[in-house]
Amino acid sequence: MTKTRKMIGLAAALALASVVDAAAQNPESKAYVDVNLAGQTQSVSLATSSVVPLFGEVGTTSTSQTVGKGLLVDVGGGYRIRSNLAIGVAFSAFNRSPIGTVTVSVPDPIAYGAFTSLSASPKLTQTEFGTHIKVAYLARLSDKIEVAVSAGPSLVRLSKDIVSATLDGGIANVTVATQTGSGLGVNAAADLNYFFTRRLGGGVFARYVAASVDLPAASGVKVGGFQGGLGVRLRF
Repeated sequence: MTKTRKMIGLAAALALASVVDAAAQNPESKAYVDVNLAGQTQSVSLATSSVVPLFGEVGTTSTSQTVGKGLLVDVGGGYRIRSNLAIGVAFSAFNRSPIGTVTVSVPDPIAYGAFTSLSASPKLTQTEFGTHIKVAYLARLSDKIEVAVSAGPSLVRLSKDIVSATLDGGIANVTVATQTGSGLGVNAAADLNYFFTRRLGGGVFARYVAASVDLPAASGVKVGGFQGGLGVRLRF
């Protein structure tokens, strides 16, 4: 009985050793999750103007709004289908609250050549939700450093406040309406990752998203642009 137990123990030890050895020979994880805090640097401006015949003269309206750079949150995951090839998807969210500018010039109904100028500065909101599908090529520079380059299609959902101004019988009206739309584009990215353990690391990334969205009041509104930041890398 003792001899049998020793043989069983030896076999179990050999089996465990073979599993550990196999894991050591194939240390690559299959699934991954990346969580990033980044910045989006693209600046987009919209401007409108109109001319309104009024009281034998001409009234004018003009609006403008600029959405500049801001913070972006990016979460993604994927699966390694080969040792150096992976497929995945990332989701990004970008939000800004720019101030719009409205100027209205109203001719006087009695005094010719006299105008009243009105202005307003409404607070607006723009939100972009991006879905970025990617095929990535991965290369290990060392046991701890990994480089990845990727590309694929992007779908960006835009929600944007549009400010407008009208002149109705000499009365100026300023309105803000939220308009939404989606645009299909492409993305290209590069990642540099450093792993503290086999499953946990940190990294930096740079990505460019080229896409535009058509809204009822404005066509070809650019979304995305250059995005870059850093975050946590998890491997499973």
